[in-house]
Amino acid sequence: MNKIDAILHPVRFKIVQKFLDGHGKTVKKLTKELEDIPQATLYRQLDALVKSEVLMVTEENQVRGTIEKVYSLNIANANITNDDVKELTIEDHLQYFMIFQAQLTHNFEEYLQKDDLDFQRDGVGYRQVAMHLSDEEFADFTRDLREVYQTYLQKSPSPERTKRLVSNIFIPENKRRMEDDK
Repeated sequence: MNKIDAILHPVRFKIVQKFLDGHGKTVKKLTKELEDIPQATLYRQLDALVKSEVLMVTEENQVRGTIEKVYSLNIANANITNDDVKELTIEDHLQYFMIFQAQLTHNFEEYLQKDDLDFQRDGVGYRQVAMHLSDEEFADFTRDLREVYQTYLQKSPSPERTKRLVSNIFIPENKRRMEDDK
């Protein structure tokens, strides 16, 4: 199984998201966090994520005659790169993008279940902006954005910090269509 199939499978995507807090997790902990996934399915999907090197076993503890594994995100292998997507068909891209969108929708739906919604206080938002950038300016923009992310990704989970999911999607407008509109 390739890395993209491993990450963008609907159940495995939910599992990977649970590791975005930087903590290692046992199956017992994941079972509590992912109540809608049966334990047998969870074990099977964790095995697939370990085999694809998206997750790794970072500890093995003896617990009442059995070995309890602690899983952690393999950050170096959990990002989808340009090389990973080169061989995908249009249909593959659309399928994976729909899975990504469905998970975003699910995350937002979970947020909307809160009793006290306050977008400003909670830092919730969604919008789309158009930027007119040369290739060099866009490269500078994405480099700057990565640097900002790196600054804040270093923050460890703590009681006074709230886990926030930040998602980016960059889509260039079709240049042919733009030129036809002139």
